[in-house]
Amino acid sequence: MSDVTFEYNVPVFAGAPDAGDDEPVHRDTPCYDALDWETTKKGILKAEELGFDAAWAPDHLMLGRDNAEYEAWTLLSAMAGFTDEINLGSLVLCNDYRNPALVAKMAATLDVVSDGRLELGLGAGWHKPEYDAYGWEYRDGFERLMRLDEGIRVMKEMWGTNPGESATFEGDRFQIRDAHCEPGPVQDPHPPILVGGQGEEVTLKLVAKLADVWNTDVFNGDVATLEQKISVIEDHCDTVGRDPDEIEYSWDGHVVCTRDEEKLNRMLDLMTPIQFEEEYTDQPDITRENADEYFIMGTPEECAEAIERRIEAGVTKFMGWFVDFPDTDGMELFADEVVPQFR
Repeated sequence: MSDVTFEYNVPVFAGAPDAGDDEPVHRDTPCYDALDWETTKKGILKAEELGFDAAWAPDHLMLGRDNAEYEAWTLLSAMAGFTDEINLGSLVLCNDYRNPALVAKMAATLDVVSDGRLELGLGAGWHKPEYDAYGWEYRDGFERLMRLDEGIRVMKEMWGTNPGESATFEGDRFQIRDAHCEPGPVQDPHPPILVGGQGEEVTLKLVAKLADVWNTDVFNGDVATLEQKISVIEDHCDTVGRDPDEIEYSWDGHVVCTRDEEKLNRMLDLMTPIQFEEEYTDQPDITRENADEYFIMGTPEECAEAIERRIEAGVTKFMGWFVDFPDTDGMELFADEVVPQFR
């Protein structure tokens, strides 16, 4: 049980409803009215003070209210300077937004300056409006995944060099020649690699081959789906010849921890239904009636029960969006009365 970690998703955008509207702009931060640096920073510092194990920054460029959002890598670098103990993670870096050889160098540097606190989350990318707005080519899903596969192998090649050595990689999509990555990362052999994604035939096989952690999302965080996805990864591990115990499983979703029934109902009114991304048109809506299957919600006792069910499914990392933010009452109650039950 001591291996279970509790982690904080950083509100890098505001998601409260626009004036005159009842629907949040984004349901990860439905109470956050306007993006404000001091407010976001205080949340990160509060998470560290409360003993959360890691803080994760999403990698988007124009989500949330007014399309205002902090860039993930710049934010993580700043966080390394004003925190001391909490791990720092990307949830998840879009492989197409940055050259993977450069990401390897960036990650090594951030691992050094944070004294080995980096966890590197990577994904194939999905948010087409950002590709279009920033002038990146949006390829089909299979091609994006093949680029992620090669991108991770480029990074590992660079991290695997000894001092004075260079890395060369000749792939179909990426090539590097005599590329140096000095100083290398503090962590041996490299920062843990988390891969986010759900596709069972390609994405989860990539996880089995290359990842240290698999990350789910709010639509796949119910116990039955977690069990199914983890079973698929374990089958892929058999295929690729890897010990499935080498892979850790994480839950990423919404947390409402309160003893105030009125507050819980108010948050559920804001949070549901969820079906707001075209990417998920084949997924069922999350409604008030089934929210407890997807969220960790309710009293501390009910939250602990929801966590226990996911631990039994194989999850050991819990990454929470505390959706009452910038109110910190929920995360404080969670830290005081839920987390100690698992440590």
